[in-house]
Amino acid sequence: MSQRSSRSERRHAPQRRRAHPSPAGVPDVAQAPPGPPSLFIVALLGSSLLGCGLGGAASFPAASELPEERRRPDGVAIDPASAPPRPVNEADARDGVVTLRTPLGIGLALDVVAEFFQRVTAEDSEALSELLTRDALAIQTGSGGQGQPPSAGLWWEQRFRRLEYGKLAGEPVYRESELQIFRAEDVLATPQHPAIQPETLDDQDVVIRVPITTARIAADRLLGDEIVVWLRRDGPRFRIYRLLEDFQLQ
Repeated sequence: MSQRSSRSERRHAPQRRRAHPSPAGVPDVAQAPPGPPSLFIVALLGSSLLGCGLGGAASFPAASELPEERRRPDGVAIDPASAPPRPVNEADARDGVVTLRTPLGIGLALDVVAEFFQRVTAEDSEALSELLTRDALAIQTGSGGQGQPPSAGLWWEQRFRRLEYGKLAGEPVYRESELQIFRAEDVLATPQHPAIQPETLDDQDVVIRVPITTARIAADRLLGDEIVVWLRRDGPRFRIYRLLEDFQLQ
């Protein structure tokens, strides 16, 4: 038993490495003492220490030494905004990006009609001209369409000189409940007068037929039995484009 155990101990015991002698002419690195540092490393360390000793602490400018000019932020490139398309009354889906005008309400057209009769009663030709377009015409429906219709502004100036429209003050000239209002598509379906040509209608035109309640004061005839007011959009408001009336100055 003792022989077997001694053999097993020798078998499992760690084996020690034997030192082999180095070949001839090759120094043994493991046994050689470390050599002195190279001259390059010594010179590099010396220059670094010398620079640190001579440089001293870093200096920064004080707040009083900074320039007094107001600091401006860095510039940022901004693409200029493109102008929106010109507003139109209607457009097709194939037109791409468009700007549509918002239709004006009928209330604005009724306000112009009311202002028109108020300024007629006041015989204020200058204020009346503010309600008219530059090319507004007064068309006499009883003339059969003969002759060139006069300018609406000049026509009413002549009437103010010949007749006394101040007599209409306080009289019910028309009743709003009796007004007949037509959009452009309605006028095309049922034309109100031959003077209203379909090709001259704009999409947002409004035509209002006004039955006159007080056309006479005593023996003086001041207005026709009805006046057709053709309104055209001018920016955010309506203006009178045509006045159709069966009336002639005597």
